[in-house]
Amino acid sequence: MKQILATAALLLLSACAAAPTNSYSLGSGIASYDDLRRATEQCNARGGRIVPQDNGGDPAQLSNYSCVIGKGN
Repeated sequence: MKQILATAALLLLSACAAAPTNSYSLGSGIASYDDLRRATEQCNARGGRIVPQDNGGDPAQLSNYSCVIGKGN
């Protein structure tokens, strides 16, 4: 379990290093319609937009989406 958490933390840190300021991943779990709708509303409220990852991952997983917020927002 610790190894999974450490790997997840490392992946999040590497994603943050490449992402624009204030951007974040949607987390883990299944990307249901309701979860994506809530995440989109929260992201839009912060001045961002939801985008899929470019790594060709599973579109049914929340971890394959990010809220991209440009610098200055």
